[in-house]
Amino acid sequence: MTIIGAVAAWLSVLPLFAITQADDWIVPAAIVVALVAGTGYVLRKLGVPALLVPVAQLAIVVLWLGVLVANDVALFGFIPTTDWATRLVDVFWEGIDVTSTYIAPIPVPRGILMLLVGGTGLVALMVDALAVWLRRVPLAGVPLAACYGVAASVMTTGLDWWWFLPPAAGFLALLVSEGRTRVAAWGRSASPSARRSGIPETDSLARNGRRVGAVALAVAVAVPGLAPVLTEGVLGPGRGGGGGGGQTIRTDNPIIDLQRNLQRRENVEVLRYSSPEDQATYIRIVTLDVFDGEEWKTSDRPVPDSVDSGMPWPQGLVEADWPVADYDIRVTDDFSSSWLPLPYPAQHIDIDGDWRYHAPTLDVVADGDDVRARSYNVQSLVVEPSVEALRNAGPPNDDVDAMLELPDELPSLVTELADEVTEGATDDFSRAAALQQWFRGPEGDFTYDIESTSGHTADALVDFLTERTGYCEQFAATMAIMARYLGIPARVAVGFTAGDYQGNGTYLVRSHDSHAWPELYFEGSGWVRFEPTPAAITGIAPDWTVVPSQNAPVPDPNPSGPAPSPSNTAPSIPRDDQLGGGAASGNQEPPSQWPLIVLGALALAAFFATPSVAARVARELRWRRAGDDPGALAEAAWADLRESARDAGHAWDPAATPRVTGRRLATAASLEDDDQQLLDHLVGAVERARYARQAEPVEALREDTDMVRRSVARSASLGRRIQAFLLPTRLRDSAVEANRRLVDGFDWIDATGERMRTSVASAAVRRRLPAPRPVSHTHLTPPT
Repeated sequence: MTIIGAVAAWLSVLPLFAITQADDWIVPAAIVVALVAGTGYVLRKLGVPALLVPVAQLAIVVLWLGVLVANDVALFGFIPTTDWATRLVDVFWEGIDVTSTYIAPIPVPRGILMLLVGGTGLVALMVDALAVWLRRVPLAGVPLAACYGVAASVMTTGLDWWWFLPPAAGFLALLVSEGRTRVAAWGRSASPSARRSGIPETDSLARNGRRVGAVALAVAVAVPGLAPVLTEGVLGPGRGGGGGGGQTIRTDNPIIDLQRNLQRRENVEVLRYSSPEDQATYIRIVTLDVFDGEEWKTSDRPVPDSVDSGMPWPQGLVEADWPVADYDIRVTDDFSSSWLPLPYPAQHIDIDGDWRYHAPTLDVVADGDDVRARSYNVQSLVVEPSVEALRNAGPPNDDVDAMLELPDELPSLVTELADEVTEGATDDFSRAAALQQWFRGPEGDFTYDIESTSGHTADALVDFLTERTGYCEQFAATMAIMARYLGIPARVAVGFTAGDYQGNGTYLVRSHDSHAWPELYFEGSGWVRFEPTPAAITGIAPDWTVVPSQNAPVPDPNPSGPAPSPSNTAPSIPRDDQLGGGAASGNQEPPSQWPLIVLGALALAAFFATPSVAARVARELRWRRAGDDPGALAEAAWADLRESARDAGHAWDPAATPRVTGRRLATAASLEDDDQQLLDHLVGAVERARYARQAEPVEALREDTDMVRRSVARSASLGRRIQAFLLPTRLRDSAVEANRRLVDGFDWIDATGERMRTSVASAAVRRRLPAPRPVSHTHLTPPT
């Protein structure tokens, strides 16, 4: 049991491979399992009190973690010291920070290594305690399922089915092993195999255990794949409503969910917006205005005012006659958020529900409500400041001082590069434009990669600026940090790019349009959007962010749409699985009929999947296979009658003759004279087919059989009729036959294994036997 429990614990942690970028952690994890199992076995053999064994095992786990992450501050590499304990605590919190910063699959620094190995040790400890000490093997399934549950919960794209097999196989092995141990405790068997081997006879129990385990694994893997899926809409996700189809996009933590949405396999439709002015725009969800040295996040925000009373004037923007664009926004069932997607700066919002705004950012949020499947109207200013206005902006007012806050210690690489890139710039705009050009242009030599590691810790910033590889979140966050260092108030906006033009002033925004960009503050112009993400991804930068001589034209990637101004060009992240745009304006094609065809096919499949319909189809096939053969037709009729009688709850003896069976059925079903004559006709046809020299065709055999079947069915109670509809005899017989074939297959496997073991044992015996001595042949001379 100790060995099986250790193997099961090790198998149970294998699903964590799916959420980690490295796999070398499995070796120290295997070692900690062996240490836990070995410690428990030795201490129990020595008679140590049972309650002290888990304590000793836990101490061994902690010591092993110290060897992995704190051996340089321990005596002889493993004896604890004060610094050793401090290191363990620090590394533990490092691991917690990584789990809250990165999305799966995550790297495996020392903090994550500690969590992985420590978690493996705890699983092994709990399995050992439940299975070996307490002998409560069924309860050991809980810790064995823990790692699979963790992996399944953090994988946004779903966990592949085969990761379920290792922990399930380990659990079933524990159950079988416990059963054999219990049977062995009853004493020795008197069977020949037990006398020969000296091992209690538990082969039959193990064989049945293997069979049950194989079937259980197959069912556990197959049923979830075939059964209807309970989506988030059925279970009720968080604050959201129904719908979603299992592909819901959420924004619980926008900066973390950003990479998840970009990496999502399905390019899920998020929203559509239309504007009479054909005004494309970025759609902002939330603004992150606090950087604590570890991550960008939202500040503490009072939101006392409702959007019904109108939105305040944008912070820092001079009051002037700015143009206004009108947007109708329709959010799909697959987008869930308590933040309201809006163009910036919105001035009037017409939406149902209690939605409130944060004045400095113009972010709109609802308490306990959700934007899923909502439609609303927004009026927003179209702010396109000139380069001269930005150059001549005065010093920022005191209201945005908080947007300059940075942690006390920034990596020197960040500050040195910020100074180097902006060397020679004489004003805030020139410095901001130089930063943007450096990120986007050949000078910085940055590469866009959505698979890169996310995060804004000191190490993550250094890695990004050293390797020059990242995606929009890191470009936006790093530029905002550098801007704050240079004295320019900055924050990070998270939302979506303008999306794909669909014609008639409508734009389609999908999950792969998720984006992040920095907003920098200039007095008189307010918060201004910059675009540091490389031009190969986002196209031309906004006019107002580029020094005129650097503003090279970029070909329009969407000739079917309206010619957007450079300030409103949307990023177009190329992906193989991205869906195409809609029809061009003025010549929209009629809606596709494929959805109706698919729905019809599904409805037809569901109809034929009904048990009673499936049984009826099987009967029809039986008659078709009989063809014109009188004997086969009679047997088909008899099989139909047998199924109908059993569906009605009447006994059917397969050993009885047709005549006896017909007489018993007529009595049990209380058939009237006409029906009894039809039954006698059927009985006679079967008898002639079975016993006559040559079967003769029987006229109207199927019609007579159907009439008898209906009469027999009417004799059944309502409960039997419902049971016959839900689970007809035909399907029950099919299940019995499938089970018989499955058992025969297992018998063949067991017999093959036994033959192989016998052959190997015989070969070993032959090798151990001495070689036969040569026989000398003496020729006797006959006497003379």
